[in-house]
Amino acid sequence: MKIVATIDFSTTSESILKNTAIYAKIFDAEVFLIHAEPIKFTKNSEELDHTQEAVMLKKDARALEKVGVKVTPVFLEGPVCETIMKEAQRLEADLIIVGAHGHGGAHCKTPVGDISECILLHSRIPVLIVPCEL
Repeated sequence: MKIVATIDFSTTSESILKNTAIYAKIFDAEVFLIHAEPIKFTKNSEELDHTQEAVMLKKDARALEKVGVKVTPVFLEGPVCETIMKEAQRLEADLIIVGAHGHGGAHCKTPVGDISECILLHSRIPVLIVPCEL
């Protein structure tokens, strides 16, 4: 089984990591920990590999490895929802894990944020939405 877990380093990210570890162990799954950024500036892959987000992504991947999860960090650039969906399809993922809210969802006034809603509405792959912690 393959799980795509999306992470944006918001307050929901810790819950996403915890839930990803649980599901990965239950299903003996391989995890692709994805962070997608809108395209900001053209950088070569070596520069992208050293951005703050890429470093944090690798740190989160190591945390999953420490609890016994086989994980590959994947840093992508492009329109966030579409980029995540294309990568999940390319990987032939069996499950996508997203947070109910990322940045800007601190008060959780709506059921899900924009990216989570986009993934949920357009995915043909099952989606697990991790709620925000109040």
